[in-house]
Amino acid sequence: MIKHVDFTPEGVCTQKITFDLVDGYVHHVQFTGGCSGNTKGVAALAEGLEAHEIARRLKGIPCQGANSCPHQLSLAIERALREWEGE
Repeated sequence: MIKHVDFTPEGVCTQKITFDLVDGYVHHVQFTGGCSGNTKGVAALAEGLEAHEIARRLKGIPCQGANSCPHQLSLAIERALREWEGE
């Protein structure tokens, strides 16, 4: 199953996060805005990995207080997994 995700993060420089959830794995992560090198690095590292593991590793990473673009990606993945697993 493939689920395309568009997520609007809160409290960070990135304005939008998109990715595909394919049978529980994350593909094609893109950040709109934010620190280009950091967001490209996170996207490259997340490519093809199991969604639960990515969310676990990124949740709580701080940048601006207790929030960050990686943390927001973890929230987007968790929400997508809840929706995907509920279908």
